[in-house]
Amino acid sequence: MPGLVQSMMGGWASRRYRKEAEKHLAHLRQLDNESIGLVLAIVAHQRNALINEGTDMRDLTALVQAEPMYQHSVANAVNALIKSKRPHDALGMQVWMHSLRAIADPNLMPFAISIWRELARGKRHVAKARTLVKSETGFELDINMAQEIPPEFADG
Repeated sequence: MPGLVQSMMGGWASRRYRKEAEKHLAHLRQLDNESIGLVLAIVAHQRNALINEGTDMRDLTALVQAEPMYQHSVANAVNALIKSKRPHDALGMQVWMHSLRAIADPNLMPFAISIWRELARGKRHVAKARTLVKSETGFELDINMAQEIPPEFADG
């Protein structure tokens, strides 16, 4: 019986995660390239901040294997950012949430690949986004590695 319950819960989670990934991808597809550049700058900053805190965001597969529940911590961070009315930060952190979920559930991999493909549209605009954020907020985004797509999501 425990196997059946676990399977049912896993199927429910997979369907929910798929729906959330579809919604996130649709949102990214609506953004122009400069806006995507801002999202990509935020995603890079978040990666670098997590690396500085000791989370190895350079090898997401190893991270998921070592800490299979880490994706839930990232999902909690997304929810906290939404509640704090920080939609840009939440949008960036959702990229990491969907990426980690895709590694844990191969059925979600096409969505993560598509999400990163959308983000690639903003590569030329990352430096401009960093300058904009600095001028508007005084905050300096760490855009190191903004040009790097995690190898798990590079579709050739």
